[in-house]
Amino acid sequence: MKIVLVFVFGVCFSIQAQQKVNKILDKGDKKLAKLDTTAALSLYDKALVVDSACADAYAKISDVFVSRGNYSNAMELLNAGIRITADIPKDRKTISHLYSIRSFIHFTEENFHHAIQDLDQAIVLNTENPNYFYMRALVKRMNGDEKGCCKDLKKAIALGLKAADVYSQTYCN
Repeated sequence: MKIVLVFVFGVCFSIQAQQKVNKILDKGDKKLAKLDTTAALSLYDKALVVDSACADAYAKISDVFVSRGNYSNAMELLNAGIRITADIPKDRKTISHLYSIRSFIHFTEENFHHAIQDLDQAIVLNTENPNYFYMRALVKRMNGDEKGCCKDLKKAIALGLKAADVYSQTYCN
């Protein structure tokens, strides 16, 4: 009986914590929409205090850092977020976004091998996002893998990304 009570209490507490995190993230999104990145970052950080495994908070903070050109802080946060959330995969789509952001940073550093590895992982976690296949196609092309590029473009097209069709017509005919 005590075990059942503890389990029920734990589930209720978890649901309340998740609701609180969602409210904080929503407030942060509203601040970000008003271009108040400082207030948004503060709220996203607060969400991480409530739930350190909240992949969405890591993604939102990293997006702000990347938009500011602060790649080193974004990379540090992404590495921590991936390490923490990988063991508790609550939201595979958001965790995949962490990998895609990190792949962008690797790409800007011309570290194509790591960019492809991160996009591979993003695709494993979310096979329905055509942007991951498109981004990986571009990185593969930059890395000299024309065949791999065209294969990924076909997948992105099949998932409905029209920009991939234009790129494919230019480079894969």
